[in-house]
Amino acid sequence: MFSYNIIFFFVFLLSLPYLLVKAVSSKRFRYKFFDRINPKPIKQNDYILIHLASLGEAKAFLNIKETVESIFKKKLLFSVTSNIGYDYLKSQGLEVFLAPLDFNFLYKRLFKQNLPHLAIFFETEIWPSYINYLKKHNTRVILINARMSDKSYKFYLRFKVFYETISKFDVIIAKSQKDMEKFNKFNKNVKFCDNVKYALGKKTFDYDFLLTLKMDNKKIFVFASFHKQELEFLQKAINEVLSLGYRVIIAPRYMEDLPLFEKFLKGIAVEYSMLSKLSDIKDCVLVDRFGILEALYSISSMVFVGGSLSAKLKGHNPIEPAIYNNFVFCGLYMDSFAQEVEYLKRSGCLVQIHNFDNLKSYILEYEKSNFCNLERKTQEIITCYKNILSKLIQV
Repeated sequence: MFSYNIIFFFVFLLSLPYLLVKAVSSKRFRYKFFDRINPKPIKQNDYILIHLASLGEAKAFLNIKETVESIFKKKLLFSVTSNIGYDYLKSQGLEVFLAPLDFNFLYKRLFKQNLPHLAIFFETEIWPSYINYLKKHNTRVILINARMSDKSYKFYLRFKVFYETISKFDVIIAKSQKDMEKFNKFNKNVKFCDNVKYALGKKTFDYDFLLTLKMDNKKIFVFASFHKQELEFLQKAINEVLSLGYRVIIAPRYMEDLPLFEKFLKGIAVEYSMLSKLSDIKDCVLVDRFGILEALYSISSMVFVGGSLSAKLKGHNPIEPAIYNNFVFCGLYMDSFAQEVEYLKRSGCLVQIHNFDNLKSYILEYEKSNFCNLERKTQEIITCYKNILSKLIQV
């Protein structure tokens, strides 16, 4: 671990000029940056630490939050690596901090007063210094919803520090049989439960804008989590959907890109309303509020998942809209959610398309479909996690 920290330190130094430029140019990047290099000691006693990456992982973990709390009966304290995940968890009234850079001495400061009873890491969050520091101080550490790409598998096999780190998890719960087989190479205590992102239960929402969006009984089509790189694909799609009598809702992935979306809509002469100003509601609505996509899914009937039209983006979670019985469209680039896509295809909930030329015909076809119901899958996953995690308190 000493050599890993030395290497990581030199990589950090070499990257410092780039990091400073990014900190100036990107609000997301510089967000609470000094908290990452000078963390405040944790004051909470007798808690369970949950480490997540960003928004998607935060929402996914909340699917089993009550299960974890009911088993261990301790307060949960969240650690995240992104400002988006941090803001979301804060908005849910949860205790959260930004994880420091992966240096041993920073964790020594962070856990100076109190160490967690148990640490739960999520999916691909395998940080050697973080995990080894906790294990060295007798904290049990587990990895849940674990996934490993073929590229990562080769990388971990090549570097001893990652190989040894993965072997130190007390238990790993993989999200697929294929992932379980890969993790078995590094750790012999690997279990399998399906992806917790399938376990999303329906919620009810009381936002005023939902009533406004539904008041004229128009069907709703959501373009969700679209990136600025995907704007060129939207022009034809918007016109196709509007021509079928839908209300179109466009949700940018990042609020900082909102001006670009406004400029785009004005450029193609589509009249729109901002979600925050629905007094004069149009058939196209641009979302200018963070963290309400799930509420929009609860009233929509079809969703096109963004981040899937460029090979560089690799897609976003298609499960969340499907839970609300939406039919889901996406592009071909869903690398980060390949198994979820295949599952939803088998369930008759999703289709991938490579362009919008025939989107209209797809919509007309799938309007007649019996949309999916994932509630049974939700209960299976929660039961699986409950069975595995309950055994930890017996050790």
